[in-house]
Amino acid sequence: MLKKKLLTLSLGLLLCGMLPGVAGAAPHFKNNKELAAYFWNQIFNEHHPEVIDQLTDDHYIQHNPGFNDGKQAFKDGITGFLKEFPESTAEIKHMGADGDLVFIHNHIKLNAQDRGQAAVDIFRIKKGKIVEHWDVIQDIPEKTENNNTMF
Repeated sequence: MLKKKLLTLSLGLLLCGMLPGVAGAAPHFKNNKELAAYFWNQIFNEHHPEVIDQLTDDHYIQHNPGFNDGKQAFKDGITGFLKEFPESTAEIKHMGADGDLVFIHNHIKLNAQDRGQAAVDIFRIKKGKIVEHWDVIQDIPEKTENNNTMF
C-alpha cells in the first residue's frame, strides 16, 4: 500500500514538472532562445496568452506602434488578436541570439488559406523575463521578381 502511494506521488510530481504552465510554476530554460521559442509557440501556435503572465516583465517595453507598453496591454492585444483570428499560426523559420536579444524570423498566417506575412520579432530578455520587443512585418506578395522564398 505504501509503495503504491509513493509511486502515485512520484508520478504526480513528475507530471507537474513536465507541465509547468498547468502546474503554475514558471518553466526553466537552458538559454534565452529556448525561452523565446516556448513563449512564441505557446502564444501564437497553441493560443495560450496566459504565458505572458509568467514570462513577461511588468514594465514590458513595446516598440510596435500598434501596442501600448506594459504586460497587461500586451496580453490584452494578443488576446484580442487570437479571438479575431482563431486559426492563426506563426511558424518559426529561423532563430538567433546575441547577448540578451533573441531574433525570431517567422511566417504569420491568419488562416490556412492566407499567404501570410514574413516577420522578424526581436525580444530582449532579462533574468528570465521578456522585457522589450521590436518587430518588422512584410506581406507575402502574390507574385515576386525572383524564385526565392521569403524564408
